[in-house]
Amino acid sequence: MTRVPTLLPLCTFVLSISCGDSTPSEQDSPDTASTGAEGDPPGDTGSEAEPEPATPTYTYWRDAKSIIDAKCANCHQPDDIAPFPLVNYDDVQAVAAVLPASLQGQTMPPWPPDSSCQDYAHSRALDPQEQQVLLTWLDEGAPEGDPSQAPTSDDEPSGPAFTPTLSIEMPEPYTPTAEPDDYRCFPVAWPESDTRFITGYQVIPGNRSIVHHVIVFNASADLADEVAQMDADDPGPGYTCFGNAGVQAQSVSSWVPGSNASALPEGTGVQIEPGSVMIIQMHYNTLSSEPASDQTRLELVLADQVERPALTLPVVNFQWITGGEPMHIPAGDPAARHSFDLSASNPFVRQQLNRLGIESDEPFLVHGAGLHMHYLGTQGLLSVLRDDGAEDCVLQIDQWDFGWQGSYTLREPLRVDPQDQLHISCTWDNSASNQPTVDGEVLPPQDVEWGEGTTDEMCLGSLYVSAE
Repeated sequence: MTRVPTLLPLCTFVLSISCGDSTPSEQDSPDTASTGAEGDPPGDTGSEAEPEPATPTYTYWRDAKSIIDAKCANCHQPDDIAPFPLVNYDDVQAVAAVLPASLQGQTMPPWPPDSSCQDYAHSRALDPQEQQVLLTWLDEGAPEGDPSQAPTSDDEPSGPAFTPTLSIEMPEPYTPTAEPDDYRCFPVAWPESDTRFITGYQVIPGNRSIVHHVIVFNASADLADEVAQMDADDPGPGYTCFGNAGVQAQSVSSWVPGSNASALPEGTGVQIEPGSVMIIQMHYNTLSSEPASDQTRLELVLADQVERPALTLPVVNFQWITGGEPMHIPAGDPAARHSFDLSASNPFVRQQLNRLGIESDEPFLVHGAGLHMHYLGTQGLLSVLRDDGAEDCVLQIDQWDFGWQGSYTLREPLRVDPQDQLHISCTWDNSASNQPTVDGEVLPPQDVEWGEGTTDEMCLGSLYVSAE
């Protein structure tokens, strides 16, 4: 199946500037050259002098560069997945004509969560002041200014340098075979013989020009044979997967363009048992680059113990998955919606929390959250419904984009009590105007339910939780 993703096309701009010559030509008569138009006194050209150029409100070096470097340049690097670099003034000036539309439409920088829902760490979103600076600067012609006016920072590095304990790599290089999108899972046996805790991670793509995003899962030891069989049954390295790892594995880490080394919330870590399997799920996109070899690597910081062991808790109606209560999305419906409230005292929830030593009558903390749908998704919400009727938003995405899904860390953890409810709701557009493309043809709308395939759908939330 070929799915055309919603990426901005790489545009080419040709700027033509013609300048007049103020020197009189050889055909000008001496009288005309010296006296100007007929009737004008000598020395008067008959026109007013051009005004001095206005002082720009903002310049690249003094104002715009620091914002672009912090919010844009991490993704927009040479030979990276973004269609053009934004690492210097010439780069920015070359595409200045298309930047205002992206900024005003808030499609760039990509940051899906609604900022009114929660305060998230490491946000890529522009605040109103940053957006105003860039839009005003671009409207005034993107003046470069004086490099000596670039602000300097005396800030000390925040924390020690990232020092990995363990490096895990795809077993062998892989070249995408499906275009423009190839979803592939690569299992790697967990090499540690003792129980360890992941406290930090860094995903290092082997070929940034084709790696769109990476999600790393851990499958428990009792699933190792099933994973190995999926790998053996699929020709070539790894196996085709879409949406998840193909088994009920827990999410460990993720990467999207612009991501750097990440530390899990202080004092927490994800427990990994001997005999388990790490599954590196790759999304390759070759829309802006020819298929090429990749061998992505995962670097991990491990600890023998942590103050608060943590795990990823799924928030979902399991009846959708089993078909007991079909998650029906009718053909042609532009705003199909399903929702579910999962009690924090639900036996499945308490079973998962018990792995962290949390008793059935004890609260837990939410440190981060994620949402997952496929291509028809438009909106998603995760929240906590309190016993007193109040609602605390955890994650709200109003313009779902499959290409920019991720996990988001709350600046302050959110407490959930046993009597609370975990709420999830998803909305999909299954109209004719929002259908995937297969082999160059747009599919007609069809009834959709829960499934693993590209043309199926999901409504899955995830919470990174620990004991209080």
